[in-house]
Amino acid sequence: MKKLSLEILGLTSDEVLGKSQMKKITGGSGNCQRVYCHCTDGGAGAWEGTYCSAAEIQAAVSMYCASSGVCN
Repeated sequence: MKKLSLEILGLTSDEVLGKSQMKKITGGSGNCQRVYCHCTDGGAGAWEGTYCSAAEIQAAVSMYCASSGVCN
């Protein structure tokens, strides 16, 4: 495998994180959480997803289920 250089990628050193900066990165999903959901009305069954708000969870339930579902 060939190593990539900043020059090949077209990046400046200002645009690249150093090792000490990389170590400070944790999570990355903000307030998002992985939840397991299932329809309570016999819709699509069960699924899991990463959602960042109650509105996103409700939208997923509305998309996958005929009328109701539960996520936790």
